[in-house]
Amino acid sequence: MLARMTPRTLICPLSLLLSTAACGTDSDMTTQSGTSGASATSGGGGESGESGESGAATQVTQTGGVSQGVTDDTGEPGPTTGAGPTTDPTSDTTAADTTGAGTTGVGDTSTGEPDDTTGGAVDVYDPDQDGPWQIAEVKGTWKVDGVNVPMDAFYPTAGPEAGPYPVVVIAHGFQLPASQYTKYAQRLATHGYVALTADFQAGLFNPDHVAYAKQVLGGIDWAAQEPKLAGVADTNNVGLTGHSLGGKLSVLGAVMDGRVRASITLDPVDSATMCDKVKCPDVSDMLPIDVPLGFVGETLDSMGGFMPCAPAADNFLTYYKKATAPALAVTVKGANHMSFIDDVASCGFTCNLCQMPTLDNAVVNALGRAYVVAFYGRWLKDEAGYETYLTGAAAQDRYVESGLADIATK
Repeated sequence: MLARMTPRTLICPLSLLLSTAACGTDSDMTTQSGTSGASATSGGGGESGESGESGAATQVTQTGGVSQGVTDDTGEPGPTTGAGPTTDPTSDTTAADTTGAGTTGVGDTSTGEPDDTTGGAVDVYDPDQDGPWQIAEVKGTWKVDGVNVPMDAFYPTAGPEAGPYPVVVIAHGFQLPASQYTKYAQRLATHGYVALTADFQAGLFNPDHVAYAKQVLGGIDWAAQEPKLAGVADTNNVGLTGHSLGGKLSVLGAVMDGRVRASITLDPVDSATMCDKVKCPDVSDMLPIDVPLGFVGETLDSMGGFMPCAPAADNFLTYYKKATAPALAVTVKGANHMSFIDDVASCGFTCNLCQMPTLDNAVVNALGRAYVVAFYGRWLKDEAGYETYLTGAAAQDRYVESGLADIATK
């Protein structure tokens, strides 16, 4: 893995508060035109990697990729149901059972059957819908350098393919709760991933992005020892996804840890205030690395206001500019920096500091979740069929021709 370690310190008070990235331009791009969390509680002393208590598992029954939570008193998964349709109380999606409906294949969106483009059985499910795996939830903590980091994972319990499954760790934005990314984790799990949020510490004072990245990477170590994930989680096949500061930490984690095979981030920021270059390095200056990188972001918050939420000098395009192939940049038109979280309406004061978006939160969520699933389908599951949802015909139809987004790739 190659990295150029020449960090710099950037002063941008509001952008640090929000951990945002700003928009810039990349003259080298091939462009196709047409949303920090609640901090982990500090624990007592202990060695990094020392496990904490794991919570009881919650069974989330999937019928057509739509989940309902069921918990028993023992913490064991409850019974699963195989017939539908059902509706997830946290989602507006309704689907039938897991035998095909609720999933669509490349080239066959009417029947729900996976596409076969090579003459073999190639399952490529539409990332814009929940997948066919039934899922359950398990919570726990993992101690990293004395900090207890809460973990919340969703994982497959039944589906068209047996595990072990790739692991995806999701990092929240600064002053945003990890629960604002639950729907990303659930969507990934229904497509055959162990997906978890790592509630890294992210204190307001004395920031340390390297320490935070280690806490995010602790999610991999926690998954490796969690009994309910034994034989389910492939912790040597890992993706890192994050929003805002969490996006920066995801790219930094990919630099730091060889278990990470791909990373796609949501409007990552590369700035730091009141922090030295050792604790808060400029991660874009560490690129390129030999890991596929994807960036989904916005340009509305590149300027304006007291201080831009996504200053142009540090936004997702600055990462993309320094990344080498394979790399992807999706610019969502009309989204603001906070549009990528699950529910802007419940965000509060933090979400009111950015420009007013012109796209509904749900529209940006749908695009973000679909791109995360498709990117990992391509690079963690090595299914080339997902290219249609990244840059190909499906992406052109859904995002470019509709004027929703621009897509750049190299």
